[in-house]
Amino acid sequence: MKFASIGTPEASRSRSDRGGQAGFSLLEALVSLAVILAFAGVLGPHLSQARRIMANADGRVAAQVLLRSLLDAPFDRSGVANVSRDGETAGLRWRVASEPVTAAAPRAAARPNWQAYRVMASVVWGSDQVITAETIRLRRAPGR
Repeated sequence: MKFASIGTPEASRSRSDRGGQAGFSLLEALVSLAVILAFAGVLGPHLSQARRIMANADGRVAAQVLLRSLLDAPFDRSGVANVSRDGETAGLRWRVASEPVTAAAPRAAARPNWQAYRVMASVVWGSDQVITAETIRLRRAPGR
């Protein structure tokens, strides 16, 4: 069975017919090296930024978990007016403050049964990185 080539005669010759020239030329190797270096130059700054973000991720996640636990903790409604607590847990500094939410003075007959308090929590980690959150809590109005 005979095979026919539709390409050029040079392309259909085997490598051994070219006189033992195998591999890449110096120009081809330099061009491929330049392309690889160009990709590395473009991706380098993005990879270092991603590394920096991942280095801070552990602290950020720990701070978010602590912040959520501070806001979900049982709320002491007995002495909540203008109270501030702070402390440190596992290298994270935290602070919880509360203050009454002021509203227009209601008439004596229409006094509400509940008083709203603004609760603010913040957690500091690393080199002064801060995460904060706020919520509103209710307590029975004094005298009710």
